[in-house]
Amino acid sequence: MKCKVLILSHMYPSKANSMGGIFVHNQARYLITSGCDIKVISPVPFTPFFLANNKRRKEYRSINNNDIIDGVPIIYPRYLRPPGRIFHAPSVFTMYINIISSGYRTIKEFKPQLIHAHSATPDGYVGLLLGRTFNIPVVVTLHGSDINLYPFQDRFTYLMTKQVLTKGSKIIAVSKAIKEVAQNKVAPGAQIEVVYNGVDIHKFVFSQEKRLLIRRKLGICSQDIILIFVGNIIRQKGVFEIKFAFSDLAKRYKNIHLIVVGDGPELNHLISKAKELQSFKRMHFVGRQMHKIIPDWMSAGDIFIFPSWSEGHPSVILEAMSCSLPVVATKVGGIAETVVNGKSGILIDKGDECALVNAIDELIKNDEKRITMGHVGRQLVEQLFSWEKNVERTLEIYRQIKFK
Repeated sequence: MKCKVLILSHMYPSKANSMGGIFVHNQARYLITSGCDIKVISPVPFTPFFLANNKRRKEYRSINNNDIIDGVPIIYPRYLRPPGRIFHAPSVFTMYINIISSGYRTIKEFKPQLIHAHSATPDGYVGLLLGRTFNIPVVVTLHGSDINLYPFQDRFTYLMTKQVLTKGSKIIAVSKAIKEVAQNKVAPGAQIEVVYNGVDIHKFVFSQEKRLLIRRKLGICSQDIILIFVGNIIRQKGVFEIKFAFSDLAKRYKNIHLIVVGDGPELNHLISKAKELQSFKRMHFVGRQMHKIIPDWMSAGDIFIFPSWSEGHPSVILEAMSCSLPVVATKVGGIAETVVNGKSGILIDKGDECALVNAIDELIKNDEKRITMGHVGRQLVEQLFSWEKNVERTLEIYRQIKFK
């Protein structure tokens, strides 16, 4: 199917942050390979130099107004977005105004047949406003926090989210769990399709060569067992539960290591707490890494750990499974729809530190189980969670829309 699609997403990679919204970018790449003509608008908060006092705000200032990444053309218009969740709802209108003022001509010249917005707010509601302005149908994908968290912060966001769910031409959820929350708590009766996130099964492949290379780089023996986490270093990702579990297990096993890949507001706090442990020498905080080398880090590991408190359908779990890693994760959001408990990993309850320790311990003790679970995980992503599968389903939904 060939059609012109304007993708709207405040979550999108840039030269300053190659990991931000990488799942949106990957879908855009595969839509292009399927024959679609794609243009992306990724609004960025306006940040004057005197407010660029942390890493994220400095990144905002360094982003170009226009760019092309992997053949995908992107516009990064600035909009007024003061920090703090109180400004979430008002930012919908400042985003729309700035897109219209800076991108009106681009949209008119591109002549998209549909707008595909990622997240209910702010992008989905802005998409509705743009759809009305240009008489274009709007598809909205729900990713997680836009349904689990934002609608319940204030009444305005709740009402905006409800309107998106009922007025959008098509609504997509990245998991059944997200769909159920949207229908049960925000907009009963809303028609929502489920399309799981994908993974590039051609790039995310286990590599013995990279495994040994990363281990040599960190001074880790080839026979030692590595636990690995990849993600934002925030409390809600369960990073302090990981610290607890590793400190407990490191007392029993002298051959285990922990690799933490990522950056975030809790990183320094996490490291300071980890320094209090005798096992700190076996904890490796390697910071944010380019997405294209994440398969190398995954290959270095033996067990992927992801005890997050709330999720939509995390791409990082798909990437771990694609690299043949067994997964220990919480059964929240779409994780339970991805990891088959006892087959491709072990699922635990949110916040249960003892269960996290026991699950990891079970896999440390059993080499054969780790390998078998890793193979099953790889088979699952090949069958169900490739980007080819994702785009095939997305195009089916596009076809159901009557283009104007």
